[in-house]
Amino acid sequence: MIDKWTAHCNSKSWKRAKQEIHSTFSSAPSWNKLFIEQSQDKHFYTSPQYPGLNFSLAHRAFKKLAKKADVLAEVEAAVLHLLKSINTKPVGVEGMRIYLLLNELLRVIQKRKGQQSTKLAEAVAAVLISLSAENLQVIGDWWSSLSPSTMVKYVKAWKQALSVILSTEPVPRNSGVKNLILVLQYMYNANSRIAESRRIPESDFCLVLDDNFLHNELLHWQSQHGVKNRPIVSAEPLILCSFPIVMDLQSKKTVFDMNTEYIRRRAMTYNFYNFVWLFLPTFLTLELRRESVLEDTFEQLASAHHSKYKWPLMVCFDQMFAEDDANVYMKDFFHKVFHEMMSAESGMFMYNDSETLAWFPSNVTQEHHRYFLFGVLCGLALYNQCIIHLPFPLALFKKLLDVKPSLEDMLEFSPCVGKSLKGILEEKDGVMGNEDMYFLIWWDGTIVDLDPENPEKPVTSQNKKEFVDAYVNHAFNTSAKSVFQEFKRGFFQVCERDLVKLFRPEELRGVMVGRDFHNWEKLKLNTVYEGEYHVGHPTIQMFWEVFDELTEEQKKTFLWFVTGFDRVPILGMDLIKMNVKVKQVQDLSYDQYYPETHTCFSTLELPLYSTKEIMQTKLTEALSNNRMYK
Repeated sequence: MIDKWTAHCNSKSWKRAKQEIHSTFSSAPSWNKLFIEQSQDKHFYTSPQYPGLNFSLAHRAFKKLAKKADVLAEVEAAVLHLLKSINTKPVGVEGMRIYLLLNELLRVIQKRKGQQSTKLAEAVAAVLISLSAENLQVIGDWWSSLSPSTMVKYVKAWKQALSVILSTEPVPRNSGVKNLILVLQYMYNANSRIAESRRIPESDFCLVLDDNFLHNELLHWQSQHGVKNRPIVSAEPLILCSFPIVMDLQSKKTVFDMNTEYIRRRAMTYNFYNFVWLFLPTFLTLELRRESVLEDTFEQLASAHHSKYKWPLMVCFDQMFAEDDANVYMKDFFHKVFHEMMSAESGMFMYNDSETLAWFPSNVTQEHHRYFLFGVLCGLALYNQCIIHLPFPLALFKKLLDVKPSLEDMLEFSPCVGKSLKGILEEKDGVMGNEDMYFLIWWDGTIVDLDPENPEKPVTSQNKKEFVDAYVNHAFNTSAKSVFQEFKRGFFQVCERDLVKLFRPEELRGVMVGRDFHNWEKLKLNTVYEGEYHVGHPTIQMFWEVFDELTEEQKKTFLWFVTGFDRVPILGMDLIKMNVKVKQVQDLSYDQYYPETHTCFSTLELPLYSTKEIMQTKLTEALSNNRMYK
């Protein structure tokens, strides 16, 4: 029949073809009989888990229809007519096949015509979201059964329609747009339910959102949340806080930083008038001694009003402010305070067996208020876009975002305990390897009864999952409940909760902690030379020979002195670059001078050393004795 429609025909046969097209595509029962899987009568096995459709046949048929523009237009018109009166309470699961087929048709139309109109996509979305929760569950399960490649194509079709709408000015904030976003959310939910090996990447759901759109979204959010000096608007944000699944990490970070900048500027304006008339300070200023950074920080943050945490931060060491750029001392401050706080000497945390990861102690020896200030410091680092040394498992970031820690988090924090618990779960029912196992565990130097109402309760095949869940819950929740709540309270004194919750746990950790940098060739390629230095200059060639011979730790120390980063911002590979120029000396005796750095400009001042050996000695001594920092 399709071949007949797409064949060359006269006006009479075309009229008949149009009637047939409308008869076929404006009827839901006709749709649900189209393209069923005939081989081995598989369509008779249609169920909530299996749609009984031949998608290859449907795709080929729609591609044929798309070859002739007027035929495709008639099909689209028939479908739009159908969707105006379609029964959204179909009898039986067979009645829902149409929704998968419409997704396939939408994809083919977009590929053939480009995105000239979003009318069909909006109409299909409106009908989809009007279905009952039970029917949406069935469609979600059918989506989950699709191959990853097909799922990606369907997601792309909805994203394409949405992108067209969001690229218009002004962006319409109506139900049609929300419906399209909701369909993407349903597909995201369906994708989340399937095995990880078949799951499509979460990044496939993300849209390209420009800064102007994100700024407008933030304005709507600020207005809804009563932010001062913002115009009152009635419409809610389309995406922000409601549908973060369509925002990539860059978009989330951009919105967070936009809001931070607005709050900081508002504080600066307010503080300026206070300074002029009342001579009040305009910054959150920390005046610290280098030999007691942590104690001075705790003391001054504790005495500061909580509202000041959102003011512009200024750090002073030993009564000296950074001459070139306040960010120099700020980076140095966060580097020092977190390394000191996370050391065993601070007494604030417990550590795993390998002493590579920290967690909140169950036997607290420090004042609880210190954990509040620890949260404030973490919030200040995120607020001021500084990477910090925070060797905690992903469970910390999950709990900040109200995501429940799992056995996977125990495997990260304590692989030995995690593997043991996993082994218990994998024991065959009725066979427990250790008959003397009870609901008693050893945690943070203390024996803990996980079920105190039933002392010496044994672990059996029937309650092994209960035991594992109780173990994980005690480790990450119960044991540290009070101190974690203090930490969380401090963190959200600085950062907006709704905007932080845009991030997924691994994204939040990446933004705050960054990642290790080992691409030293990238550093070489990103290096810019000034003055008489150039890539072929003998001193520069000598420098890179010396650099290549440094240990990995020495290279990281060098990176810190030059750029202020010992880990890479997750979105800032381009920040890892260096400028090199000749160090100016008065007596021209270069060999007696150390290299120096200006962290604010990522600049290395390198003397014109006479030999490689002298350069190697001066560079390694400078790194070991902290003599590079200017």
